[in-house]
Amino acid sequence: MVKVALTFEGDADDVIVAMRQLAVGDATAASSVGNKTETSVATTAAEVSDDAQSDEPSAVPEGRWTIEHVRAFWGFLADDAREIYQRVAQSAGYVLSRQALLEEMHLTVRQLSGRLSSQGHAVRRIRRVHNVSLPHPMSFDSQADEYRMLPDVADAIVRLNL
Repeated sequence: MVKVALTFEGDADDVIVAMRQLAVGDATAASSVGNKTETSVATTAAEVSDDAQSDEPSAVPEGRWTIEHVRAFWGFLADDAREIYQRVAQSAGYVLSRQALLEEMHLTVRQLSGRLSSQGHAVRRIRRVHNVSLPHPMSFDSQADEYRMLPDVADAIVRLNL
């Protein structure tokens, strides 16, 4: 269920015109009335309809990785991506150069990227299942040419012996 509260200010005739145009779904025409408040109401109405079409909740709190999150994330990851995560989690400072990773796993850059593609899907699933927005557990620093894992995630991978 969606609840929307609107406040209209301005000349009565302009407010009635804006309300009628919003009621029939003409948000752009409602903004043409010229009143600043009505313009923001029309924009808000358009944004609400966009949010209603989105797959993900609009107000998901940000959080930190917990053991439960890592365990669920691990279940969503593809086996190939898990192997990469294990190597980075066990490296010094949770940082591993891309070249070292490529050599250890006997992969090309394209193969490595393909194996890591499941991490984005897994992060989105965590967001939906746990209703929390978490930062990506591992990122690539292009200037240093290395993968960096969040300490919370790396610690949980090592502790859970994943």
